[in-house]
Amino acid sequence: MKKLYFLAFALFVSFVINAQTVIYSNNFESANGVGDATIVGTGKIETSNSGGFGHVFHNAVGGQAIRSNYLLLPSNIFANLQNSGSKEFSIAFWVNKGTAIDNFWTPIFSAYGAAPIGGANTWPMMILQSRMVAQVNCAGWTDFIDADNTNALNVVSTSWLDDAAWHYYTATFTETSVKVYIDGVVQNSWTCTAGIDGKTVSGLFTNGADLKYICLGGNQAWGWGDVDPAYLFDDISIYSNALTVDQINAKIASKLTTAINVVNVGNKLVGEEYFSLSGIKVGYTYNNLKAGIYIKKSVYSNGAIVNTKIMKEVQ
Repeated sequence: MKKLYFLAFALFVSFVINAQTVIYSNNFESANGVGDATIVGTGKIETSNSGGFGHVFHNAVGGQAIRSNYLLLPSNIFANLQNSGSKEFSIAFWVNKGTAIDNFWTPIFSAYGAAPIGGANTWPMMILQSRMVAQVNCAGWTDFIDADNTNALNVVSTSWLDDAAWHYYTATFTETSVKVYIDGVVQNSWTCTAGIDGKTVSGLFTNGADLKYICLGGNQAWGWGDVDPAYLFDDISIYSNALTVDQINAKIASKLTTAINVVNVGNKLVGEEYFSLSGIKVGYTYNNLKAGIYIKKSVYSNGAIVNTKIMKEVQ
């Protein structure tokens, strides 16, 4: 029965992941490490100590600086999104704190019409910040203020990176909502209104081709004096659909099942958390769970994270 259970779970993961439309991906395993991207600054391809991650991109090996160290992605990503006619997309990648310090204000992903001019950026723009907030100004704008958050208050924090483990960051965009997930759990969710300045992201779909300078790991907005971080990145993918919680969790599970074999005897279990299949955290203690099916997140001392689907039976 156990073999059938795991086979069914593997088939479920495969089905959910394949239901996505990829418009760009990079796993840093190509011959030159970065594939069709370009390293700006002191970034390098490194080998991760955590199982399942292999080669990863370290965006600021030489130390943190302002608008200096990031991975420049192909210029046609948002043009391809616009040409697809899709009115939604997702940006997803694995990230680890790496050697970053003082990273609260650091950017994590950005896109502009051109490279910085005179040491500053302007619009069109969209940016995702390490502290789980965002900003868009592309044929319409929004600052994603507290009032537009479905909880009436933005969650603003970088503590999710502080354990120096790998985490899966996902941002999903539609004309009516933008969400930021960490490890498959929604941290911020904003309501948007197409075409209404101060509340719109719809210009990303109608004028996305204007965003040609696309950066992973840095290039802060405007003239703000915030350094790029010094994170480790792996498996960046951009999709022309808004990933669901099930799709995000399937992506996480697909990656981390390969890490189970490298959680060796020398690495201690340092923490466990339990989540519902919809990605909602339900607790830290197995015995306190109600009967049902859950995702168990196990964190080990070498930074490896293993997500396991479990069932708690009625007792």
